[in-house]
Amino acid sequence: MYHEDGDAPGKTIKSVETAIHLLQAIHDREEAGISELAEEFDLSKSTIHHYLKTLELYGCLEKVDGRYRLGLRFLTFGGQARARETIYRLAKRDVDQLARQTGEEVRLIVERGGYGITLYQATGEHVERSRTHVGNMEELHCTAAGKAFLAALPESRVDDLLDDRELTAYTSNTITDRDELEAELADIRAHHVAFDDEERHEGVRCVAAAITNRSGELLGAISVSGSAERLTGDRFRTTIPDQIRNIVGVVEINTTYSGWEDDTLDRSP
Repeated sequence: MYHEDGDAPGKTIKSVETAIHLLQAIHDREEAGISELAEEFDLSKSTIHHYLKTLELYGCLEKVDGRYRLGLRFLTFGGQARARETIYRLAKRDVDQLARQTGEEVRLIVERGGYGITLYQATGEHVERSRTHVGNMEELHCTAAGKAFLAALPESRVDDLLDDRELTAYTSNTITDRDELEAELADIRAHHVAFDDEERHEGVRCVAAAITNRSGELLGAISVSGSAERLTGDRFRTTIPDQIRNIVGVVEINTTYSGWEDDTLDRSP
């Protein structure tokens, strides 16, 4: 589980936590200045300055016109982390193919720490500007891939993820009631496809299906997202779901015949 302030288990190093939260705050804003960070974190400007200068020294931040943004060193870290993911190597070509077929944005997503994280994405001819990026991290209850994950995970794991977490409303369509979410998860299990009907971003719809191995263990998900004006009617409810299920089936066969029978990474919280 990725932890918020005050809920990390065991003994931690406060200064490291502060540095991580500063990086997250800068990531969320895309860039930030010392004054606004000092106000948010209730720390002196000089203290914030020392944190930022240290992170800049090691390539984790860049300073541009007096403001700080994430540094390119994270490309090294992220690239290495992604390269070790077998599902990325096995599914990348199929994600590209699905983007060509649909003309929409297609993402390969994995579940880590109770969040959906984008490992890879490809865009089709209809996509002018992507809303997401590789490494994008989103909650599970409000996205198609996230709900596909929840439907594929063991009940005990779902309880661990949802029991103490607020189902945040991002739009008027976001599911915020646990019973309503559970009912939708049952439908996803029955039809092997999940929908996001403008639940995370207004004007954006998404369809996703989970990737599992022969033992039923969750390996990831593939999602297709696009404008709500384009993803309508049978295209949203039938055509794209069928295309996703077909591609997921290909990926699952590849995981079997590649010799990768089990995903051994620990997904415990």
